[in-house]
Amino acid sequence: MITAFVSMSVTPGEDEKIVKELVRDKIIQEAWLTTGEYDVLLVMKGKDTEEINHYVNDKIRGMEGVVRAVVTFGIQSITHDA
Repeated sequence: MITAFVSMSVTPGEDEKIVKELVRDKIIQEAWLTTGEYDVLLVMKGKDTEEINHYVNDKIRGMEGVVRAVVTFGIQSITHDA
């Protein structure tokens, strides 16, 4: 499994509607409404980079209200217990 983070810019007022639709899909582990440069942060888990890219390109980028979606792939998780 691979973890990806998707930072999204959306049309003002569309963030909650978009998030509610996306969290129905099991590939989305978490969805955050955020402040700053991006409006939404998604945490995704997929079998490989192809699955993540396919979902982002076919589902997320095609949604009404999505202005920009940037994918970052996680390399290693480090916690305070490590």
